[in-house]
Amino acid sequence: MTLSPQDIVDFSFEAPDSWYDVELLGEHGSDDWPERLVASLDAGALSADLTERLRALQRVLHAEDPTGATRARVYIPVPAAGVLNAFQTIELLQLETDDSPESYLAAADAEGAHREPGYEILGYRSWRTAHATGELVGFTHLTAIAGEDAQNAGETGDALLEQRVVFAVFPVGSAQAFQMVFRSAFVGGFADMVEETQQIADSLRVTLGEYA
Repeated sequence: MTLSPQDIVDFSFEAPDSWYDVELLGEHGSDDWPERLVASLDAGALSADLTERLRALQRVLHAEDPTGATRARVYIPVPAAGVLNAFQTIELLQLETDDSPESYLAAADAEGAHREPGYEILGYRSWRTAHATGELVGFTHLTAIAGEDAQNAGETGDALLEQRVVFAVFPVGSAQAFQMVFRSAFVGGFADMVEETQQIADSLRVTLGEYA
């Protein structure tokens, strides 16, 4: 007898200090979240800059997922620098019958050399390994995003470089995969972004059950 997959009803993971939950646009009371967070930090003379970057992050996250289902955290280890070192999004991916670590990895690898006007993936690599809850698929790359003027001119020109590290954890018996995406456009934001974020992904623990 095969047991039906169960939902991820709770989860936890460890993270270094200086990671903060993002209050998403549309959530009650989120309008002044940037000001409240900055007021709790020692940002000094760059408080206004840090506040505006947090507000811009809220807008980016809302544009990417207006439903608010994708949760997020932001990494600010040195508030006085006025920058966001990185941010992390968290999402549960509903698995269909034929979804697996193999199919997820194949889909990621297929996009590893993706290129279109204004957008290019560079330095892609992927891996698959065991995880305490089941299996983990990871991949990383740089994205080069050209400015609007360069795109209109059909030029590569100067581009914004952003490193992304993605982990999908497939717990045994789960109806969902747990996906973490880490993004950083700040050079030097990590000593080793892949290694440091892998430690966070490795610490993930989930509780399976049925939603009430």
